[in-house]
Amino acid sequence: MRASTFDSETAPRLEAAAPPLANGTGTFLELEVPDLAAPPAAAPRPRVTAAYLKRKLWTKLDFAHSHAVSGAAFLALGVGWLGAVARGECAGAVEAGALIYGGPASLAILAVGVWNSVSALPMASDERVYVTRDLDRYHALAFRWGGSAQLVACAWLCFWFSGLYPNFVPGVVDGALCVAATASIAWVIYFSEESIAVVDRKVAEGGFVHGKRAAELTAGEHAQLSALARLGSYPNLFQLPVLANVLLGGRPWLERVLDEFPHQSALLHHYLFACAVSYAITFFATTLRDRNVIGITADLSMLATGTALPFLTMFVDVAAFPAATTLNPLDYNVGFL
Repeated sequence: MRASTFDSETAPRLEAAAPPLANGTGTFLELEVPDLAAPPAAAPRPRVTAAYLKRKLWTKLDFAHSHAVSGAAFLALGVGWLGAVARGECAGAVEAGALIYGGPASLAILAVGVWNSVSALPMASDERVYVTRDLDRYHALAFRWGGSAQLVACAWLCFWFSGLYPNFVPGVVDGALCVAATASIAWVIYFSEESIAVVDRKVAEGGFVHGKRAAELTAGEHAQLSALARLGSYPNLFQLPVLANVLLGGRPWLERVLDEFPHQSALLHHYLFACAVSYAITFFATTLRDRNVIGITADLSMLATGTALPFLTMFVDVAAFPAATTLNPLDYNVGFL
């Protein structure tokens, strides 16, 4: 509280003050009341339980909940199969040059993964997804459509290197599938970059990014979103040499490779299987973040783990069979044999 002198010249500027004393002259009292209201506290993240996950992930857009069920099954079975392979190879239970570990088991697991990726497409096409979750169309195009195509391509390549691929499939069909898989890689990278551009524009001009005001994004979160898009797209380029070998060399190329490195087909099968599992990890992490179950940092950590998984499988194969496998592209790629 402070005392001030009142006069007619200062009166217009003091309309919000207390009324003057007496008949227009003298002193008046002006009260300054501090704003004691505390800023609203951030809501604590709820404890993640089975019931909480069901409420967040169970959606009517998922017909018969087939996408959620198949996704959980593929992740569990896929990671379990890769672990069984690594354990079998390290324990000496797998012979160099043998057919894929467990026979057709990995192909059956991949069939579950293919269904999981295909069952996501109706939800990615539903306009209600964009309205309710504020997903920009580029994000959906890259990681729903493009990612689904990539998982299907990996499943086909796993079949091709499994030793169970039928001989009656003409080479022109394999070539067309290689071209389609290459196009899907380009698709994912292109729309990932477009997604980054959308986020940059919203940060500059205003808008929402995955349900959050773009202006509220910290510089670190902005950088993490860009890293998410690029980490989920550019590692796919490592599959291009594999596609080029199948396209240009075909079965004669694979036979020559196996003469030099009997376990190379199994190594590539494991690598591509792990790529398919990594896509499922990416889909799952993105879904959890879109539905506010995890934050950007946790999403990035899951994506980094999934990206490293295919390379870890190759190192396990080389460690278990150093003379029957190779990681040197000059040893086995088309044009270097």
